Amino acid sequence: MSGFILKESAAGDTEISSYEFEELPFEIGPGHFKGLGGTVIGEATRLMMLRIEAQAALPLHRATPGFAVILSGVVQVSGNHGDSVEMRAGDLMRIETKARGPWRMSNSSDSDVFIALVVMPTLGVDPSNA
Repeated sequence: MSGFILKESAAGDTEISSYEFEELPFEIGPGHFKGLGGTVIGEATRLMMLRIEAQAALPLHRATPGFAVILSGVVQVSGNHGDSVEMRAGDLMRIETKARGPWRMSNSSDSDVFIALVVMPTLGVDPSNA
Protein backbone atom coordinates (compact mmCIF):
# COMPACT_ATOMS: atom_id res chain seq x y z
CA MET A 1 0.00 0.00 0.00
CA SER A 2 1.38 3.39 -0.97
CA GLY A 3 0.57 6.75 0.52
CA PHE A 4 0.82 10.19 -1.02
CA ILE A 5 0.15 13.81 0.01
CA LEU A 6 -1.22 16.44 -2.36
CA LYS A 7 -0.26 19.80 -0.78
CA GLU A 8 -1.21 23.31 -1.81
CA SER A 9 1.28 26.19 -1.45
CA ALA A 10 0.34 29.71 -0.35
CA ALA A 11 0.34 30.66 -4.06
CA GLY A 12 -2.27 27.98 -4.80
CA ASP A 13 0.09 25.53 -6.54
CA THR A 14 -0.15 21.82 -5.77
CA GLU A 15 2.56 19.18 -5.49
CA ILE A 16 2.51 15.45 -4.72
CA SER A 17 4.93 13.66 -2.39
CA SER A 18 5.20 10.27 -0.66
CA TYR A 19 3.44 9.72 2.67
CA GLU A 20 4.85 7.35 5.30
CA PHE A 21 2.11 5.81 7.45
CA GLU A 22 4.66 4.70 10.03
CA GLU A 23 5.27 8.37 10.92
CA LEU A 24 1.71 8.82 12.24
CA PRO A 25 1.38 8.98 16.06
CA PHE A 26 -0.43 5.64 16.64
CA GLU A 27 -1.69 5.13 20.19
CA ILE A 28 -1.51 1.50 21.33
CA GLY A 29 -4.58 0.07 23.06
CA PRO A 30 -4.60 -1.24 26.65
CA GLY A 31 -4.96 -4.83 27.90
CA HIS A 32 -6.29 -7.23 25.28
CA PHE A 33 -6.00 -4.48 22.67
CA LYS A 34 -2.20 -4.30 22.82
CA GLY A 35 -0.93 -4.58 19.26
CA LEU A 36 -3.83 -2.50 17.92
CA GLY A 37 -2.95 1.14 17.34
CA GLY A 38 -5.07 4.02 16.13
CA THR A 39 -4.67 7.70 15.39
CA VAL A 40 -7.09 10.51 14.60
CA ILE A 41 -6.14 12.12 11.29
CA GLY A 42 -9.01 14.56 10.93
CA GLU A 43 -12.74 15.07 11.25
CA ALA A 44 -14.79 13.90 8.30
CA THR A 45 -17.66 16.01 7.02
CA ARG A 46 -18.72 13.73 4.16
CA LEU A 47 -17.94 10.32 2.68
CA MET A 48 -18.23 10.09 -1.09
CA MET A 49 -17.89 7.24 -3.57
CA LEU A 50 -16.35 8.32 -6.88
CA ARG A 51 -16.29 6.42 -10.16
CA ILE A 52 -13.90 7.38 -12.95
CA GLU A 53 -14.96 5.72 -16.16
CA ALA A 54 -12.55 3.77 -18.35
CA GLN A 55 -10.37 5.98 -20.59
CA ALA A 56 -11.53 9.17 -18.79
CA ALA A 57 -9.07 12.08 -18.61
CA LEU A 58 -10.63 14.68 -16.35
CA PRO A 59 -9.66 18.35 -16.59
CA LEU A 60 -7.84 20.20 -13.81
CA HIS A 61 -10.39 20.84 -11.08
CA ARG A 62 -10.57 21.93 -7.45
CA ALA A 63 -10.40 19.54 -4.49
CA THR A 64 -11.30 20.05 -0.86
CA PRO A 65 -9.08 18.61 1.89
CA GLY A 66 -9.55 14.95 2.71
CA PHE A 67 -8.40 11.41 2.03
CA ALA A 68 -8.85 9.42 -1.16
CA VAL A 69 -8.60 5.62 -0.97
CA ILE A 70 -8.46 3.68 -4.23
CA LEU A 71 -10.89 0.78 -3.91
CA SER A 72 -10.39 -0.77 -7.36
CA GLY A 73 -8.58 0.04 -10.58
CA VAL A 74 -5.60 2.25 -11.38
CA VAL A 75 -5.76 6.06 -11.50
CA GLN A 76 -3.17 8.72 -12.36
CA VAL A 77 -3.30 11.77 -10.04
CA SER A 78 -1.51 14.99 -11.07
CA GLY A 79 -0.89 18.35 -9.44
CA ASN A 80 -1.26 21.57 -11.41
CA HIS A 81 2.45 21.57 -12.44
CA GLY A 82 2.40 18.07 -13.89
CA ASP A 83 3.91 16.04 -11.04
CA SER A 84 1.94 12.82 -10.85
CA VAL A 85 1.62 9.41 -9.22
CA GLU A 86 -0.09 6.20 -10.23
CA MET A 87 -2.40 4.90 -7.52
CA ARG A 88 -3.74 1.35 -7.24
CA ALA A 89 -6.30 -0.43 -5.05
CA GLY A 90 -5.38 0.11 -1.39
CA ASP A 91 -3.36 3.28 -1.98
CA LEU A 92 -4.26 6.40 -0.03
CA MET A 93 -3.77 10.09 -0.79
CA ARG A 94 -3.96 12.74 1.90
CA ILE A 95 -5.23 15.95 0.28
CA GLU A 96 -3.94 19.06 2.09
CA THR A 97 -5.39 22.03 0.27
CA LYS A 98 -6.21 25.35 1.89
CA ALA A 99 -8.85 26.69 -0.45
CA ARG A 100 -9.75 23.92 -2.89
CA GLY A 101 -6.36 23.48 -4.59
CA PRO A 102 -6.27 22.13 -8.16
CA TRP A 103 -5.53 18.55 -9.23
CA ARG A 104 -6.33 16.19 -12.09
CA MET A 105 -7.26 12.49 -12.28
CA SER A 106 -7.20 10.19 -15.29
CA ASN A 107 -7.96 6.54 -15.96
CA SER A 108 -6.21 5.10 -19.01
CA SER A 109 -7.37 1.54 -18.33
CA ASP A 110 -10.29 -0.37 -19.85
CA SER A 111 -12.20 -0.62 -16.57
CA ASP A 112 -13.76 1.88 -14.16
CA VAL A 113 -11.90 3.09 -11.06
CA PHE A 114 -13.73 3.36 -7.73
CA ILE A 115 -12.50 5.74 -5.03
CA ALA A 116 -13.71 6.41 -1.48
CA LEU A 117 -13.25 10.11 -0.74
CA VAL A 118 -13.46 11.28 2.86
CA VAL A 119 -13.97 15.05 2.80
CA MET A 120 -12.43 17.03 5.68
CA PRO A 121 -13.05 20.62 6.79
CA THR A 122 -10.70 23.21 5.30
CA LEU A 123 -8.31 24.35 8.03
CA GLY A 124 -8.51 28.04 8.81
CA VAL A 125 -11.36 28.65 6.35
CA ASP A 126 -15.03 29.06 7.23
CA PRO A 127 -16.70 26.19 5.26
CA SER A 128 -19.71 28.38 4.48
CA ASN A 129 -17.40 30.72 2.53
CA ALA A 130 -15.17 28.09 0.87
